[in-house]
Amino acid sequence: MHTVAYFADALAPIWNIPVLESRLLKKVDVPSNPEIQADIDSLVGRGVLMPSSVHYLTVSSGRRIDAKYALNPTFSARILAAISSDEQFSRELSFVLEVTLALSGLGISGMNQAVLVDATYSDPLVDFGSVVDLSPEDAQPTRTVQVSQRFTQLMASERALSDAELTHLYVRHLYGLIGADDDAL
Repeated sequence: MHTVAYFADALAPIWNIPVLESRLLKKVDVPSNPEIQADIDSLVGRGVLMPSSVHYLTVSSGRRIDAKYALNPTFSARILAAISSDEQFSRELSFVLEVTLALSGLGISGMNQAVLVDATYSDPLVDFGSVVDLSPEDAQPTRTVQVSQRFTQLMASERALSDAELTHLYVRHLYGLIGADDDAL
């Protein structure tokens, strides 16, 4: 979920949706956000999310708990209905679903690798332990957005790309980078 949240924030400007978590610590492993984890834990405690396959993972910073999560339809149906009744929330939900759909084709391992080749997260000018800024104050788009804008420019003579198409093209681009890295190994 942390990887999906990262990409939702990284791709939000393409959809003209506000970035929720504009700054995060660049880690050797996939990004993680203590606030998102607290929200996940709260949703588990309230019965909205149901964890399964709970186990420990060894990561560079030590060990952490990992799990698969599913929505509890008893509670989630009402939440999703409330979201659907609001135009902005509904649009944001559509965006997150599109990002999740695009990333799901990579599989869990591929999603984790995709972060490490993302144009913003993998920026060599930002060392591990530094802050990745997904909403720079200088109005300069992030490298992720710049790559997406390049797709728009390349297709301009053919047709306009939808936000969903740009999202999928960008993730497909990451898939190609992951494959190129795998070929080099």
